[in-house]
Amino acid sequence: MSPLMLLLIAVAGVALLLLGVIKFKMPAFIVLLLVSMLVALAAGIPIQEVAGLVTEGMGGTLGSVAVLVGLGAMLGKVIEISGGAQVLSTRFTALFGPRRVIAALTTAAFLLAIPVFFDVGFIVLVPIIYGFAKALGVSPVKIGLPVGAIMLAIHVVVPPHPGVVGGAEILGADIGWATILGLAFCAPLGVLSYFVAKRINRREIPMLP
Repeated sequence: MSPLMLLLIAVAGVALLLLGVIKFKMPAFIVLLLVSMLVALAAGIPIQEVAGLVTEGMGGTLGSVAVLVGLGAMLGKVIEISGGAQVLSTRFTALFGPRRVIAALTTAAFLLAIPVFFDVGFIVLVPIIYGFAKALGVSPVKIGLPVGAIMLAIHVVVPPHPGVVGGAEILGADIGWATILGLAFCAPLGVLSYFVAKRINRREIPMLP
């Protein structure tokens, strides 16, 4: 089979994976398993060898990823329970000054998002966002938008988050360099998200109580 055909099969596999997860709301693990088998069959691998290849490939990747992701989840839970998010937010607000509260919380979110998964970290920060928004007399969206943007970016490209760790394992990339380059990418993105959010939020957005 030609390299072009294999590339087209890979692209179709990714599209099918996204369609199953986003459109049909299927569990990601099940869709990944099914798509892996379909791609293997489409690439011409004999059907009796497909199950073994899928098990070997996914098992090898998950075996090395699970330890790093598990430790990251544990560290995140420690930060959540100990009130580390509150300490970070208060500390950076004191350093930046009362006029730069949004920048301070975005910086705190940058650090908090490294060990904590996006959904957990954002839920932990929501009460802090609302508290500072009430104190400043501004919409929570003004603070929450840049905070959410930088946390989501870090969740995608910085270890120990599962996506980037799994990608690094598949490509044979060095986790240390992946972390350094990911943080180097996200640092200016955090600054950009602050100013973009500031521009988007020029007008007041009415919110339900």
